[in-house]
Amino acid sequence: MELHEGNVVLDVACGNGTLLRELSKKAEIQANGIDISENMICSARMRYPDMSFKVRPCYPLEWSDESIDIITVCCAFHHFDNPQGFVNECKRVLKKNGTVYIADPNFGAVVRFIANKLWFPLSKSGDVRVYSPKELKKIFYNGGFRTVQVYRKGKGVFLKAENK
Repeated sequence: MELHEGNVVLDVACGNGTLLRELSKKAEIQANGIDISENMICSARMRYPDMSFKVRPCYPLEWSDESIDIITVCCAFHHFDNPQGFVNECKRVLKKNGTVYIADPNFGAVVRFIANKLWFPLSKSGDVRVYSPKELKKIFYNGGFRTVQVYRKGKGVFLKAENK
């Protein structure tokens, strides 16, 4: 991940703020985190009082057009009930040459099918859908991103989409 001094970073579904803290060790950034869990945001605020944390959904994003340099989502994209709406919002709030980074679970085709068709509809875990690399790419292309890289490594699927 490329970070530069002064970057405005938004971590969506930030949990207790750990990722933002790690990123802030690499460069002096303006760190912002949102999460739907009041408990997680409370924990993040207590742990990292110098960063901005708000209880907010992932869609719509309450940032102005072209105001964010980097958006991160770590192990949460599969919880989003409107992934296309979220991606469209990313396109809107990212500055020119801004970047979205996503890390999510990597399931093979059979497990992904079982999870999406059988397990998630009956589960109360908050999981909505896990995506193949091809599906992720398509969602971002549909959102207007043209520079999209997706790859699998170990138990993760990783995406980098640039707002060119």
